[in-house]
Amino acid sequence: MILKFLFSIVYIFLFVSLFALSNAQTQNNKTIQKYDIVVAGFRIGGMTAEKTTTGSEINYEINSLVEFWFFGKVHVEFLQKADYKAGQLVEAYTHSNSNRGDFETFVKWEGDHYEVDATTYKFENKKPINQKVYSSPAKLYFNEPKDGDILMSENFGMLTKVKEEKSGVYAIDVNGNTNTFYYENGVLQKVVLENSIKNYVIRLAQDD
Repeated sequence: MILKFLFSIVYIFLFVSLFALSNAQTQNNKTIQKYDIVVAGFRIGGMTAEKTTTGSEINYEINSLVEFWFFGKVHVEFLQKADYKAGQLVEAYTHSNSNRGDFETFVKWEGDHYEVDATTYKFENKKPINQKVYSSPAKLYFNEPKDGDILMSENFGMLTKVKEEKSGVYAIDVNGNTNTFYYENGVLQKVVLENSIKNYVIRLAQDD
């Protein structure tokens, strides 16, 4: 009787331990990608993209820092976050700190629409979006899109559509500027971001 009781305790302990181990491995799975930010061939900053999976929730976080001299010091820190639940974008947030000031954008799913409160440099948007969205630019750092996918810009709180230009190359229009994403074997290699002054490139950092 005592031996049977001990076996039962050991069995329960092993089951709980294995479940906890499996739970920790599957519920806190993090992937990190590092990128260089380049203008005219010169590195002016870096970016770190993180994807964290916890059960049915996936969280993306993009951190970048740019510093260079252009008739004075230019300093830009940018944080971009996108939270998904069961595949749907449920919340997004961006914050930029720069010589031009501090700006924040909030996007949140409220049951039947997204509340939008977007403020960036010389731009404001508070127009709600009345449809579910399943992708955003932050997600593209880890997932190759498909032609026609609808994205939510975390920074502007606006919808945009993916256009496949050729195999592995996709363009999106973000508030009048075209961002082009280049993939090889499903892995993002670089992003070319259109700018009124000078285009810049975010490229996958090479291991030392």
